[in-house]
Amino acid sequence: MTRVEIPDARPRWTARRVVAWCAAAVVVAAAIVVWAWPSHEPVCDDQVGLTPVDGQCVGVADTDRVYDFGHEELRDVAVRLREANAGARQDDEHHVGIAVLLNLTPGDHAIEPPTQLRKQLEGALRAQAAHNEDRGHLPRVELLLANAGDGFEHWPKAVEELLRRRDTPDNLVAVTGFGQSLTKVTDAIRALAKEKVPMVASTLTSSTLQGIRGLLRPAPNNSQQAVVAAEKAAEIARGKLSRRGVPGTGSTAAPLPGASTGPEKPKAVIITDEKEGDPYPSDLKETFEVEFGRLGGQVADPLFYNSGLGEVSGTFRNHWLNICSEKAEVIYFAGRGLHLSAFVGALSDVYCDIAPDLVVLSGDDSPTEDQVAGKNFTEALDKGIEIINTELAPPDLWEALDLVRAKPEGSIPPDAMTDAGVERFLGPRDGASAAQPADDGEVLSYDAVFTATTLVQNAVEPDRKEAVTARDVWAVIDSIRDFTAVQGASGRLSYDTQGNAVRKTVFLMSRTAEGHELVDVR
Repeated sequence: MTRVEIPDARPRWTARRVVAWCAAAVVVAAAIVVWAWPSHEPVCDDQVGLTPVDGQCVGVADTDRVYDFGHEELRDVAVRLREANAGARQDDEHHVGIAVLLNLTPGDHAIEPPTQLRKQLEGALRAQAAHNEDRGHLPRVELLLANAGDGFEHWPKAVEELLRRRDTPDNLVAVTGFGQSLTKVTDAIRALAKEKVPMVASTLTSSTLQGIRGLLRPAPNNSQQAVVAAEKAAEIARGKLSRRGVPGTGSTAAPLPGASTGPEKPKAVIITDEKEGDPYPSDLKETFEVEFGRLGGQVADPLFYNSGLGEVSGTFRNHWLNICSEKAEVIYFAGRGLHLSAFVGALSDVYCDIAPDLVVLSGDDSPTEDQVAGKNFTEALDKGIEIINTELAPPDLWEALDLVRAKPEGSIPPDAMTDAGVERFLGPRDGASAAQPADDGEVLSYDAVFTATTLVQNAVEPDRKEAVTARDVWAVIDSIRDFTAVQGASGRLSYDTQGNAVRKTVFLMSRTAEGHELVDVR
C-alpha cells in the first residue's frame, strides 16, 4: 500500500510571524487607549493624600493644589488658599502647617452644608492672613484642608494622613476645625491626642469633651449655653405670669420665693432628639432641665423625636398639638438647627391659640437662611411665635461689643470683648468690611486658627534654627491663660486646664416675622 503524506496546514510560528502579530497587538492596544483616554478622569485629582471611599475623597489635599472636594461653593476659597500657601512657602523655609479637619463632602442631610463649610474656611483664611502679614510673626503658616467624610465616618483615613504630614515639608503642627459634637469626631480627637498633636476646635461645644489633653475650645460649651437659655426662659416665663396677674412672679433671675407645683409656677416644655452618636441634644436638655428647675420653674414631661429614623415632620405636628394644650410659657428645643426649622414649620399645619405669645429657645446650632426661607416656616412666624437662639458669635460684632459695655457693672467682665479683637477680624469700625454680617462659624474658625498661630509663636525659641514641630507646640498648650490671654473676634480667649475658654460671653439672637436681631448677652 502506498502511504500518502498529508501536508500540515497549521501556521508555523516563525520569528517573523511572531513579530508581526506582536506589532499588530500593540497597534490595537494603542488604538483602544487613544479611544478611551478622553473619558478618563483622575480619581481625587490624583493626589497621594486623598483616598476614594464611598464616592468621597478622604484625607488631606495638597497645599499647592486647588481642590474643592466636589463642591463648587468651596472653589474660590480653595483658589485663595493655594495663593496664601504659596506665599507662606516662598517667604519662610521653616513654615509650619495647620490643618482644618471637617466633613468636606457632606450628604444631603448633613448638619453643616457646603455654604457653612465655606464660612469656616473663610474664617481660617482670615486668621492665616493676619498671622502671615505681620512681619514680626515667624514662622509663616500654611493651611491644609482635611476631609473626614460625611458624618466623620472615615476619620481614621484623615487622621492617618494628618499624622504622616508631620514629617513632610508641610510640617503639620496643629489641627483645627472638627465641626459638630459627634461621637466619631470625639474618636478622631482622641486618636490625635494620643499622638500628641495639638488641637483647637472651632464650633465644637460638647460638654462631655472635658480634659482631653491637647484640645482647646474657644466656643462656650453646651452646658454654658443651656444655663444662659434657662435664665432667659425663666425671665420670659415670669414676665408672662406677671402680666397675667399671677402672684409671686418678678422680673429677676432669682428662684421664685415659695414656689409650689401649682399653676403659678413657670412651665417649660423640652423637645429633644434621641439620635445616637450626637451628644449635643442631651447636653442641652439635661442642663436646661436642672437650671430651669433651680430658678423655680417646672418642666413638663419631655417630648422626643429621632432624626436618625428619617422624616420628622409628622412627629412635630403631633408634638405641637400637645404643646398647645400644655399651656407652657416657653419651649426649649434641644436639637439641631435643621430640625428646629422643621419643628417651627410644622406649626403652620396646626391651630394653636397660644402661638402669638409663644417663645422657642434653642442652642447655637441655629437654622441657616436657606432652611428658614420655606413657606411653612415663614407662615409659622407670621402666627406670632419668637425663636431665641444662643449664639457663639452675633452677625454684628460691633453691635455686640456695644451691648457688652452697656451691661450692668459686674454682670460681664469688662474685657469680655475689645475693640482690638473685633478690629483685628473686621478691620476699622468705620471700614467697609465692618458692615458685612459675620457668620458664627467663620468667627469661631478664625478664633481657632488664631489660637493655633498664637501657640506656634509661643513655641518659638529665639536662638533655635530648627523648624517648630508639633511636639514644640504641644509643650506650650497651656500658655494662653489669664495674663497671656489673647483677644479673639468672639471675645477674650483664656483657656483653663480642661481646654475650655473661660469667661466667654454667650449671645442671644431673636427671630420673628419682623427679622433677626441681637437681643441680649450674658
